[in-house]
Amino acid sequence: MMMGCCTATGMVFGLLGMLTPLIAIGAVIYLFAAKSKNPEHGEAR
Repeated sequence: MMMGCCTATGMVFGLLGMLTPLIAIGAVIYLFAAKSKNPEHGEAR
């Protein structure tokens, strides 16, 4: 029982550890792309 719980928790943390940096990098790239495409819209905000 403990083994299964630990494995499931490890898988969840592993997925979060892999997804978090990917989401952060994607957000940064998206922000840079949006700023370079419409600088006026970026400045308005």
